[in-house]
Amino acid sequence: MPQAWIDRLFMRLSVMYGQQFAAQWAGVDEKCMKDAWAQELAGFTGDEIAAGVDACRSRRYVPNLPEFMMLCRPALDPATAHAEAVLGMQERKRGEPGEWSHSAVYWAAVRVGAHDLLNQSFSVIRARWEKELRESFAKGAWESVPAPSLALPAPGADVTCNAEAQKKIESIAAQSQKPRKDSKGWARKILENQKGRSPTVLAMARAALSEAA
Repeated sequence: MPQAWIDRLFMRLSVMYGQQFAAQWAGVDEKCMKDAWAQELAGFTGDEIAAGVDACRSRRYVPNLPEFMMLCRPALDPATAHAEAVLGMQERKRGEPGEWSHSAVYWAAVRVGAHDLLNQSFSVIRARWEKELRESFAKGAWESVPAPSLALPAPGADVTCNAEAQKKIESIAAQSQKPRKDSKGWARKILENQKGRSPTVLAMARAALSEAA
């Protein structure tokens, strides 16, 4: 991350938290600390850093580096990312693109597999999911989330006319290219349709929205 970004970030946090910010890092070499933050935040976009700073407005205490990274990318939290991946894969089974806060979450979901994500509990799949999520984010560069594939009709089944099929393909492609600015969209969808959801998933969704409040 450019040094100028780190300098501006520390200035913003210092203004927001005042003396508490200075006390948090008392005794720590400033250059070493900024170098560490720059290294760990390398690959984060300006929008993500801005999101992290905005999230600090509702926090009483100065975040440490891992906490700030989570504020920039909520999907770094395995439980949050898992809930997003489950909902996203359910939507893709219906031919919808799904809500993805970051492409890395989608590609981690692909590595784990839709079948396992949708049929195994988080406690069972957790270790494997955390590994794939960590490795996916570590890549630093990600392909865009592709449009979902349209399932082929069963032999003998009625098929949509070519014109209607083309419209559906174009609609899916257009949706997949739209920017996803609402990183809590998965949580809102879960709470809007709670039927069949496990208490754990509902609790994670409520927690995510309470953090955004």
